[in-house]
Parts: sequence; C-alpha cells; structure tokens
Amino acid sequence: MATYKEIKGVTLQTLSEDPVLAGAAGGSWSSGGDLNNGIVGNCGFGTYTAGVSAGGATPPGFTTHARVEEYNGSAWSNATAFPTAADSIGSCGPQTAGLIFGGQRAPNTNATYEYDGTNWTDGGNLNTTRRDLIGAGTQTAGLAALGAIDPPFTAEAEQYNGSSWTTVAEANTARRSAAGGGTSTSALAYGGYGSPGYFASTESWNGSAWTEVGDISTIKGIMGGGGESNTSQLLYGGYGGPPGSTRYATTEAWNGTSWTEVADLSAARSTKHGLPSAAAANQLYAGGHTPAGNFGSATEEWAEQPATASFLTEGDIFLSKGTTLKGFGKAAGIPAATWATGGDMNVSSHARGGAGHSNTAALAIGADPSPKGQTELYNGTTWTELNDLNVGRRYMATFGTTTAAIGAGGSPGSGYSAKAESWGGTSWTEISDINTPRGYFSGAGVQTSGIIIGGEPTSHDDKVETWDGSSWTEVSELNTGVRQFARAGHTSSNNALKAGGYTGTAHTANTEIWDGTAWTEVNNLNTSRYALSGDGDGTGQALAFGGYTSTNVGNTESWNGSSWTEVNDMGTARNNSGGAGVSASALVFGAYPTTAATEEFTADNTLADITVS
Repeated sequence: MATYKEIKGVTLQTLSEDPVLAGAAGGSWSSGGDLNNGIVGNCGFGTYTAGVSAGGATPPGFTTHARVEEYNGSAWSNATAFPTAADSIGSCGPQTAGLIFGGQRAPNTNATYEYDGTNWTDGGNLNTTRRDLIGAGTQTAGLAALGAIDPPFTAEAEQYNGSSWTTVAEANTARRSAAGGGTSTSALAYGGYGSPGYFASTESWNGSAWTEVGDISTIKGIMGGGGESNTSQLLYGGYGGPPGSTRYATTEAWNGTSWTEVADLSAARSTKHGLPSAAAANQLYAGGHTPAGNFGSATEEWAEQPATASFLTEGDIFLSKGTTLKGFGKAAGIPAATWATGGDMNVSSHARGGAGHSNTAALAIGADPSPKGQTELYNGTTWTELNDLNVGRRYMATFGTTTAAIGAGGSPGSGYSAKAESWGGTSWTEISDINTPRGYFSGAGVQTSGIIIGGEPTSHDDKVETWDGSSWTEVSELNTGVRQFARAGHTSSNNALKAGGYTGTAHTANTEIWDGTAWTEVNNLNTSRYALSGDGDGTGQALAFGGYTSTNVGNTESWNGSSWTEVNDMGTARNNSGGAGVSASALVFGAYPTTAATEEFTADNTLADITVS
C-alpha cells in the first residue's frame, strides 16, 4: 500500500496542540466585571481594557442618568458625571479623549461633551437635535449619523472637527437605534428601527457618500457594535425581529463584504453600549435590558486569537497529539449547516434550471409559467434579470457557471425540444441540438465537457448524452430510467451523480454515479422522492434537497462519496425548484406552487476527526 508521502509528496505533521480559528471565527465572549449600577440605553467608548459607559436610564419611568463608569479590563469604577443626564447618546473616541453627543433627556438634545479622562467640557452643538444615533471617529474627527427627532426618523449625518459639526451626505435609510462605528471617513451603520419596523440593512460611509451593502443576518436594533473601519465591524445583542418582540444573544462579524454569525453572548440582552471606534477584535458590552425585563450590570469582553497563534487553514490535515487524524474544511461543517433566507427572484416561478458553483454566484435558467426564457443572476444578495434564452423553455437540463453555461432540451409549452444554447455571460447562442428531445431531466459538467441525463418523453427515460463543446454523443444508459431527480457534478462529462426521481410508476431513492464509461448503483437516499433538487462537486460530494412524496418535503441529504446523511431541512418544503452551488454552498430558488423565494445553504470550515478504514 502506498504511503501518504508517496501519494501527496509530503508527510503529515504531528502537532502537540491543535491550531485555532483565525479572526472573528475564533473569537469568543468572556465575563468581565459588573457595572456598579444596572443600566440600559448607555453609550460606550474607549477600548475593552480602557472603556467608558456613559448615561442611560433605569426604572421606574426610565429615569435618565449622567453617570459615568470607567473599565480597566477587569473592574468598573465610578468617574466624573457629564453635565446633564441623557440616554441613547452617540459616542466615539478613546477613554482619555472621548466624545458624546445628542441623546434623550425629554426632550431630545443636541449637546456635545468632550472627555479628557477626568473632566467633561462643552463642545459644539449638533445641527440636528436627536437621540438613538450612532457615532464613529475621534474627538477631533467625529461622525454622528441617523437617529430619531420625535416622531420622524432621520438619515442625516454630521462630521465634527474638534469644535463644530458640519452636515454631510445623508444615509439612504432614515432610522434610529442602529449600531455602527469606524472613523469619520470610513464607517458602517447597521440595523435599527424605522418605518415600517426593524431593519437588517447595512450602509458603508467613505467620507463623502453612503452605500448600501450586505444585510445583517438578524433584523434588529438597540444593540452594541463597533470596529475600526467600514471593512471590520462586530455587532452583538439587540432587540427586534418581526414584529419586534425578541432580545438576542447573537453576534455577527463584518469583513468588508458580508456578515457572518460567530459566537453568541452568554445571555440575550439589548442596549446601545459598544465601542464604536475600537478594534472589532476587542469589543465590550455592558449593561442592558434582559428578556425578563431586568436592567442589567453584566459585562462581557470579546477577544479573538492573538497573531502569534497557530491558525487553521482550509484543507489542513494533521495528526493531533500523535493519536487522532484531523482535518479542517467546509465538508466537515455540512452536518451543522443550515438554510437561510436569500433575496427573492424577480419573477415567481418553478421548473427552473440552475448553474453556478456557489450560493453567491448562481444562474437561474428558463421558467414556468411564462416568461419561459427568463435568465436571472444571483450575487449572494439579489437577483438581476439578464438576457432571455432564444427559445423559452421549462424543465431543461442545465450545467456550467454564471459566465459559461449550457441549457438543453425542455418544454416550450407543449411537447419537448431538442434545442440547446450556450451562455457566454451576457447572451445565449444556439448550438447543436441534443439527439433526443426531452424534458424533466438534468445535466452536469462544464460548458466544454458536460452530460445530460434521463428525463421524459417516456416518463422515465434512461438515455444519456455527453457534450464535448461542439456536439452531443449518446453514451451508456442509466441502470434505471428516471425523471425529476437531483444531480451533481462540476468538473467534466466524466463525473456525475443522480439521486431520487420518478421511474414511471413510483418515486425512488435510487442513486447512480457516472465515471465516464458506465453508471453504477450505489447507496440510496434516506428519503425516496421526486421533483427534488441538488448540486455538488460530483461523485465525491453532493447535496439533495426538497422534493415530493405525497406532499412537499424540505429534507436535505449530504453525500460523502459512499452514503447519504440527513442534515438540516430547508426552511420551506418545496418541489420542482432550481438548484445551484456545491454541497457546502448551495442555493435553492423558485418552486411549485410558484414562488420567488430563495434559500441559501452554507457550511462553515470545521475541524473534525477523520475516520480511516
């Protein structure tokens, strides 16, 4: 038997300590010292070893306070109160050069106060009186944005130069109770409350304009947050969700492109406290309103792994402590992965084909009902309509990427077509017809090396054809003719998998794999069904989801190269939906009855033991 070194050219490392996750993925919350006074609506600034909590309110009647406490990394001590009590204040800066502004003291205020670590000094007033606003920057280069002016919500933003505020470009969405942080020229605002309710939207500030970017995962406001720029932020806790009756312990990290849920707080709560100008890697959350209605004093510290740590990278394989073989990658994370709601399609439909190798880059092809030629592109957030097929169809076989795809066969309305078309990223071009007109089938591979499998007109066709970039060739048939099944395969015409489907008399759990020469029956799905969707790398990894038995199902199953394992179900059971992606990053869209809904399946990189047999 060949050794690992003979196969791979390298030996496996033996490690006395396992590497750890880098960045926010490896971060966690730990308990810090309690505030001396329970509070809610308190603002924060400084760092997690030199922090400040200022203002806030307590029952009964939500009495506002001018209290200030300072944190030294383990305990809070009372400090000099600011001149006039308020809560829901904006803040920024370090502990020894802090800035607070606006807030609520019945009525709202436009006051600004500067802190030198000991004393408070009046600063220039805001141009817009408001509360529940966000802050970013420093005492001499600050940013104030959003808020409430009772009753309207505002999108206004202002910059501070150390003595006065200047109005700058408004944000796109007026709201209050958002969180945010960064600098006066590189900031982020996220979540909050406005009309008609709580928001998930995020806006990025570059010093001159606001741009809408990726939404937070949970719709909420009245939360903590902060970070050093518009490319690095951490948000935590909060209140909201439709209809606005839930407090959260969830934490999310922003990497400049998207939000990712990371380790939760130890307990759900909501308050404004955060460190808007401090590093996202070292945040502090103090006080808050708990689900039981209590005003808390608890403090939690967020910390990520130090730069000197040994970090995991995707694909790592090592012998842990000389006894256990371990690997790190997304495949290990599939059992814990979940489906999340994505952006709606432009048109409600079903019977759509799919192409693309991730849930952030997918193509939906064809549709039922009309318009059947529709093509839409998904970027991980929204769908964009592109140029239609030359011949509109439903129940097509599709494969490839978002810039190089093939669509073949299908039904234009009555009967079945042999038409095939090639997608070049902007438009469709007709290519050689397939040999047998059919629909209710699927395909795998890439634009220059693909395969189409099974289908109808015989209600359970076993025919298979391969594509070499210029022509179609009939090859070895399936062992069992079938239609409306899940498929996988993203490499070539020599690597494909089909699972489930309808045989003409009943739905099946049958799975077959293709090696470029013949089809081999392997282990069945756990749940027999048809009209399901699926995708994946090929015969080594695949995902099958949804379908129909005697009713719609949301079952999701993962293929590891030898067997299927049930994992987390889709949020909504559906059949005849489109699918795209790979087993660790899949997408489902549309369904019967017709819908525009999209769901995303995402697995995180996970460290797991490897069983060797």
